[in-house]
Parts: sequence; C-alpha cells; structure tokens
Amino acid sequence: MKTKKNNSDNLATPGKPMSQKKFASMIKEAEEGEFLSIEEFKTRFEAWRLQRKK
Repeated sequence: MKTKKNNSDNLATPGKPMSQKKFASMIKEAEEGEFLSIEEFKTRFEAWRLQRKK
C-alpha cells in the first residue's frame, strides 16, 4: 500500500496553521482507510518481513 503523492503540504512546518475544514477533511480521509485486526496485522507484517529477508 502506498501513500498519495498529491498531498504536498508539509504538515510539520511551524507557523502555517491549517483551516478547520481542511483538518476535518484529512481526518475523514484517514478514517476511510483500511483497518486491520491485530492478528491480521501480525500475519501481514511477518509475511512482509520474511519477504524483505530474502
């Protein structure tokens, strides 16, 4: 899974406050993402780790 490249805003830059509307839209976008149970995460992580080991 890759992140979107079209969001070029650097949110770590101090002194550049974001609007309440943009903040709410970013939260809504994050909530629409894929969520995994702990067991599913461990299974996928272990498979990824073994793949990287090769």
